[in-house]
Amino acid sequence: MTNNDFRKMLVKWHGDIERGAQAELARKLNVTTAMVAFWVTGRQKPGEENLKKIAKLFAMPVSALKAAFGVEDKEFSRSLRVTPLTDKNTISLPILADVPAGLPEFSEADVETFWDIPRWVFPGADFVVKCNGDSLEPKLHQGDYCVIRKTTEPIHGRAMVVKTERGICMKVIKKLSDGTIQLCSTNPKYKPFIPEELTIVGLIIGSWSRQDKENWLGLTEI
Repeated sequence: MTNNDFRKMLVKWHGDIERGAQAELARKLNVTTAMVAFWVTGRQKPGEENLKKIAKLFAMPVSALKAAFGVEDKEFSRSLRVTPLTDKNTISLPILADVPAGLPEFSEADVETFWDIPRWVFPGADFVVKCNGDSLEPKLHQGDYCVIRKTTEPIHGRAMVVKTERGICMKVIKKLSDGTIQLCSTNPKYKPFIPEELTIVGLIIGSWSRQDKENWLGLTEI
């Protein structure tokens, strides 16, 4: 049995002259000619360090040399491993056409379409709505898609969808020392206010830019 791919590489490196090629490579690597012969015949495979040295001598990627010997390129193979998307590891999120007045409840009539994503992208996500104002600029812009996780708990320092006497809006929650909830904007043109009526609809856990629908942004704090 002969490793024809490696033999061809060796001969090409030796100026297309097969005679003496194995001895020359052995000299360059400081190994025995018998060891090189084992590589050519396929009886053995070079170790990692010799593969790197041979690749440098042959002026070729290590991955190409590994392929010739049938050695798994662990770094490359890891990058190719994928997890098939199935009903068990994906979730179908409803994208709402607008912000329904009845949030956190909505009907089929409010759903524009559905978006299937791996569950790990936005764990606990319940639905997607369009940003309905400029209160959270410059992080979020009107028309951006916001991924929402339903919750009734106000979370200090986080951007949330809330319902007040003024309607539904997206604000940053601030808990004052006396327990009062203040709603804040990241847009300086809006002043913080304390609502008379407050219902927490959900936490904004991610966003989808209206300018680039391929660009998903994970949100931590706004």
